Amino acid sequence: MFRWLLVLVACLAGLSPARAQEGEAKEGRRIALVIGVSTYDKLPAELQLDSARTEAARVAAALEQGAGFDQVRLLTDASATLGNVKDVLTQQVAKETQWRDLFLLYFVGQGMGSDFGDARLLLFDTDPEQLEATSLSVKEVAALLQKNVQASRYVVITDAAHAGALNGVALLGPTGNDWPPIGNQSFVLSSSGPRQVTAPGVFSKAFVEAVSGQADTNADGVVSGSELNNYLVVAVPNATGGKQLPTVQSSYTPSLEVTAKRTAAAGTAVAAAPVSNVRVDKAKFVFQGGVQQRVQCSEMQAPQVCDPSCYVWDVPAGACTVSMTANGAEFSGEVNVQYRGAYTCGVFQGGLSCSSPPPPQ
Repeated sequence: MFRWLLVLVACLAGLSPARAQEGEAKEGRRIALVIGVSTYDKLPAELQLDSARTEAARVAAALEQGAGFDQVRLLTDASATLGNVKDVLTQQVAKETQWRDLFLLYFVGQGMGSDFGDARLLLFDTDPEQLEATSLSVKEVAALLQKNVQASRYVVITDAAHAGALNGVALLGPTGNDWPPIGNQSFVLSSSGPRQVTAPGVFSKAFVEAVSGQADTNADGVVSGSELNNYLVVAVPNATGGKQLPTVQSSYTPSLEVTAKRTAAAGTAVAAAPVSNVRVDKAKFVFQGGVQQRVQCSEMQAPQVCDPSCYVWDVPAGACTVSMTANGAEFSGEVNVQYRGAYTCGVFQGGLSCSSPPPPQ
């Protein structure tokens, strides 16, 4: 009876039964736009960047060769104008992307406005005399994606230099929480905290390692949003002596699969970079709602019970497992504890995630 019903539904839809089943099971494509701007046509010499173009090229290659992306576009320097970026998003990417797909945007270059609520990406033809009209605000990017790029999942990564000033305003580019919500399944991450100067090439190197398989700590063949975040918030501070810490949007989807499924032939996962000889003397966990809240960090014999908050003392910096029950469902996740402070945990977009405190000044 069920098979005849399936045949009837498929025929009404104009599909064969085999194609109807295939359509339901088929995973969407992965499409990316990578932007890297080293040379700015109208910015002073001291604001030109040495390695952004090269970093973008490495990221694009890693997405295509190591992360299983089906379509990767690379715009660097003179090709990364405001008009060209908009055209690629609204014309080319929009036509290729369907609702099952994942779309990733990666930007490395100058940015500003994060410190006064108008974070922007500076492109090749950004004019200091007409800044708003010739740069791309994160609000505009989010609106362009929502209107034109009909993906089911979005990943946005920004690596802004956070160095120098333009027209007397510090070049503080976007961080994770500067972005408005993009979709129900999204992951937004920046290479550093709000006022941390980025070390050239460090974040892109760690990102390439992560999406090429090193962040796949559970060895299931894919790198999820939480695994990518966990890898980067350990590897980047390790490489910069703790001076640079990536920040993730608090409402991101931890289970979002950023990379495609990797086969054994493509290589096996390597554990995330450990933190060497760094300990956190005290960290407070505050759960927003739920019951049966638990935290367990390395070297702890048993989970710490939180009701709804608790402290952990003298633990190695790195990942701590968190769990709780909310609305009759069990939730679990990880948070990387890097320094003392309050880590706020709650259910965001159907998963349990924790927001980290700002880095110590």
